[in-house]
Amino acid sequence: MNDLSFIISSLKSRWLNSLLSILLTAFGVTISLLIIQFGNHFQDRLKSDGKGIDIVVGAKGSPLQLILSSVYHVDIPTGNISYDSIKKISKNPQVKSAIPLALGDNWRGHRIVGTTIEYLKHYDADLLRGKLWSKDFEVVVGSLVNLKINDEIIGSHGLFDEGGEHSDHKYKVTGILEPSGTVLDRLIITSVNSVLDIHGQEHINDHDGRKKYHDHENDFKQSDTDHNHDKKKHHDHHHENDLVQSEPEHDHEQLKNKNQKFEANKSKSPEITALLITTNSPIANVNLPRLINKESSLQAANPALEITRLTSMLGMGTKSFSFLSFVLIIIAILSIFSGLASNLENRMGDLAILRAIGYSKYRIFKIITLEGLIIIFFGVLMGLVFGILIFSIFTQIFNPLKISLASFKFSREILLVFIFVFVAGLLASIFPAYKASKISIAN
Repeated sequence: MNDLSFIISSLKSRWLNSLLSILLTAFGVTISLLIIQFGNHFQDRLKSDGKGIDIVVGAKGSPLQLILSSVYHVDIPTGNISYDSIKKISKNPQVKSAIPLALGDNWRGHRIVGTTIEYLKHYDADLLRGKLWSKDFEVVVGSLVNLKINDEIIGSHGLFDEGGEHSDHKYKVTGILEPSGTVLDRLIITSVNSVLDIHGQEHINDHDGRKKYHDHENDFKQSDTDHNHDKKKHHDHHHENDLVQSEPEHDHEQLKNKNQKFEANKSKSPEITALLITTNSPIANVNLPRLINKESSLQAANPALEITRLTSMLGMGTKSFSFLSFVLIIIAILSIFSGLASNLENRMGDLAILRAIGYSKYRIFKIITLEGLIIIFFGVLMGLVFGILIFSIFTQIFNPLKISLASFKFSREILLVFIFVFVAGLLASIFPAYKASKISIAN
């Protein structure tokens, strides 16, 4: 009988103890892998969604809430701010770029974000098909939004799929973005004026944004020309005058009343939700928030600082699960040690016979050690399979993981877990193996 056959026969003779050790090892490895995957995915998404954003300016309230709502789009905004109040901030010499965000509506849970072309450029977004918006109420959708080119949608009030619909206005899909692995994948993006218009607010001067649209046309590989919004308004104004002249006298007063109501709704000053700022230097990341918080009614939050606070709070739960997986692995190692050591007394006769027929001490030592390592190997293998399977199921069941394109990825931490388990299993096997190799044939 060769060594491997002898080891397999030995493990079969105490299959229940061996199976328990394998399962304990597998459970410990599975929990460790899941913690690593969730932690790495969380950190990767924080980095990709928040990259290049140094400061977020918004309404007074919780800084963390401001970051989560404006950068990661997973919370309710702290409120709106006057667009006029952030013009001075945008022109500050310490500001490299400033991107306005206007929130407030959603379509089937996907947030409708009013912003500029710079928002797409910030995340290096590319068009999969179609073109960017060139006029109000045209939208570009992320890869995870179930819409097609030329589809028309009606936004619902609020940031969750519960509010009333804005049935007077329809958005038209003009472009679909390529998957980017960022927050853009689940957003519906349009111009700021579209969101302002639908909430009865004055339009902002979008001249700079439209200039950038033309500047980036080639980057986004689109051929359609831009429509000037001012010309559209001018055209609509003449069109309305034509209607007034052609309507009978009794309809003229009705049309005049409608125009007065329209102008009344448009009298509200424009308000946006937040301003995403990229600064010129790390020093500005510290000085600018202090200046804004001190000299204005606005709030400036540092994403890096707030996310560090968030991860430190979540770290307690992660450490608890890590400790649990560590305990399970230690229990599995002790189970291997116990199984080998307790079974050694019953195998003294067999080992003595092996020694008598010519097995060396080293060979006996190797056989017992390999038994422990085989248990560890199957435990790690089973834990890896369980980890990949469970994480894949989670990514299908839990929508946040699904829409963020979570997938199982091997990393250095996983390799360290495997090394730790194998080393611990080897150490647990060495003492029984050493004791078995010292058996006295005479006794």
